[in-house]
Amino acid sequence: MHANDLTLNSIIQHPKHGHCRVCFVGEQYVGLELENRKEVLIKKELLEQELFAKPLLPEENADKSDIPASWPDSTFVYETAEAEHFPGSHWLAFFADAQDLLEQLPEILPQASVQSGYGDFYPPPRIKPETWREGFQLAWPERQQGLAIVIDKKPEGNGVVGIFPFSDAGMQQTLTLDRVSVWESGVEATIKASWGIAEIEFFDTRFLINRHWYESGRTYDFILAGIAYDARPAEHLEMPIKRHPDEAAWLNRHLSAEETPVSTELTISFDGSAIFLPITDWDRDDYSFHAPIKSVCEFKDWLGQEGWRVRATVMRFDEDADLDIYISRKVWSGSEPPQIGQDIEGRLWLQGYLWLVHH
Repeated sequence: MHANDLTLNSIIQHPKHGHCRVCFVGEQYVGLELENRKEVLIKKELLEQELFAKPLLPEENADKSDIPASWPDSTFVYETAEAEHFPGSHWLAFFADAQDLLEQLPEILPQASVQSGYGDFYPPPRIKPETWREGFQLAWPERQQGLAIVIDKKPEGNGVVGIFPFSDAGMQQTLTLDRVSVWESGVEATIKASWGIAEIEFFDTRFLINRHWYESGRTYDFILAGIAYDARPAEHLEMPIKRHPDEAAWLNRHLSAEETPVSTELTISFDGSAIFLPITDWDRDDYSFHAPIKSVCEFKDWLGQEGWRVRATVMRFDEDADLDIYISRKVWSGSEPPQIGQDIEGRLWLQGYLWLVHH
């Protein structure tokens, strides 16, 4: 069956929305009534991709022996050396040149503490495979916020693999895990997950500590935060657009004789809007955002920078999807500090760590 074959009152099983009834069929769009009686309008092309998508498999060159039989095959995807990442950009909020930080490493390492997390306090559900790369993580100057250092353990000696800014403070969000993309080093990874009806990907700041808890399709609570590369007060923007005739027909189908029909032409204002989009050609955990601020908390001396932790609405589902965004004075281009109720926009790096496993 294809999307063009759907008729009114057809019943389908949608991978995200579950059991659905077709309640509208247009030229390019299909309307679905969900089990909770809510309705969504989906483009036929997208619906066909969602209904008949092939399952994601590890890359052809990956070593499949790294995936234990007790895990679903789709949980861990092992990247090859060709996969590109740009962690050097994560320092834009703190340093003009990351070389300044690297020169301080010999002094920092002896003062750093071993990082801990969920996986240290709760027995792992599975035996860790022997093929997994070994390592550990350090935090400086504090375990709650500062600089994280990922160490790769090898017979010939330990080596620094990754360095990144991190903070334990953020928004607790319930996510359904899709996959874990393990970097070529074997000791760093990003997580792709469903947040409401959206899909996001974020850098796992506790991968080595928590990886044995991950399973595709399971629900977890993660603490999410964004570190802004740049941020500013949002510009007022209006845009004239044309609705597809299917959309107008969908919105007008229950109008009474006294109500004004919806037109195919309208003007959209972006004031108060919540927008969170991946940045094309950047890393998968980099996003642009437009978001109204709900709260502002000033921070002092995070790796030599001052700034603000703003809680802002980046998406809207049945309820607001809020995210804590760290904005250093170095990247803020407003003449005044961020304010509650203000719309802001910019670009950020999304990071998170495991907080709670749903049983």
